[in-house]
Amino acid sequence: MPPMARRAARLPRPRRATLDDLPALAALEDACFDDAWSADSVEDELRHPDAVVLVVDDPGGGMPVAYASWRKVLDEAELLRLAVEPRKRRRGLAGVLLAGGDTVLAAAGCSACFLEVREDNAGAIAFYEATGFHRIGRRRGYYAGVCDAFIYARALYPDADLEERLAATP
Repeated sequence: MPPMARRAARLPRPRRATLDDLPALAALEDACFDDAWSADSVEDELRHPDAVVLVVDDPGGGMPVAYASWRKVLDEAELLRLAVEPRKRRRGLAGVLLAGGDTVLAAAGCSACFLEVREDNAGAIAFYEATGFHRIGRRRGYYAGVCDAFIYARALYPDADLEERLAATP
């Protein structure tokens, strides 16, 4: 088995978030973002009919240690949030979430995903570019008027096996 396949086989699988995950997602927001969403905002996202919210659970404790939230609009999606607990970063969890999102969104008829990222977030920019996103624009002063956002986009690449597993989760 190739090294990448072995690594992928060891990574946890994403699942759809539920309202039971709300406390853990609110904690991830606080740990990961200066402009964290409130618990009410996270709950609104979990309940939104056009939202796709996936989590990755900690294999040792079962609580979510990473999550991502997308919003579907016609045949496009926007990645709104991608958060990984700081102590769990650089272990492939963000990539697992992106792959899961690709699969769910492509199955829902989306062909492209967009996102905004702070121009000063070099780590996130490197990650998004390494996963196939391309910079397509800039929003001046997007972050509280003090920082620009880069706009990125990429095509979605579904994984049929992952689609089956995600469909089987409640």
